[in-house]
Amino acid sequence: MTKPPVESSVTAVNDNTYRQLHNVLGKETIQTVVNSFYDQIQQHPTLGSYFAGVKDWDELKARLGHFWWIDLGGKRYREDIYNPHAVHRFLKIPPALIDDWLVLFSATLSEHLSDENAKAWLIRATKMAEWIRTDLQEHSK
Repeated sequence: MTKPPVESSVTAVNDNTYRQLHNVLGKETIQTVVNSFYDQIQQHPTLGSYFAGVKDWDELKARLGHFWWIDLGGKRYREDIYNPHAVHRFLKIPPALIDDWLVLFSATLSEHLSDENAKAWLIRATKMAEWIRTDLQEHSK
């Protein structure tokens, strides 16, 4: 797959615009993006098989909607504890597939959000994806 449509100069920006997205988007829109993304993940040619063991997609999407709500600046409304690094290690996702994840996430954001809001969320997701990629590379040695 191709690299995600994020310019390197954009990812280098050090701002916290994304921390206000919860106010701009609201829980419902954040959850809609998450639901759409994970509906597509299930059918994705390179990523889908890594999620084949998911038993309760509704609960997974609810947890991840909450995760993004908090990460985008919202207040906790569930007691879930999140460790994205451990989850991706458990799923044994190869570091190279982080690019596929970003391409799909970018497309999903663009489908549901304005360009400005999609860009702000994608900047955050790209940083997070790079941290996860680095963690996966370190644990695959």
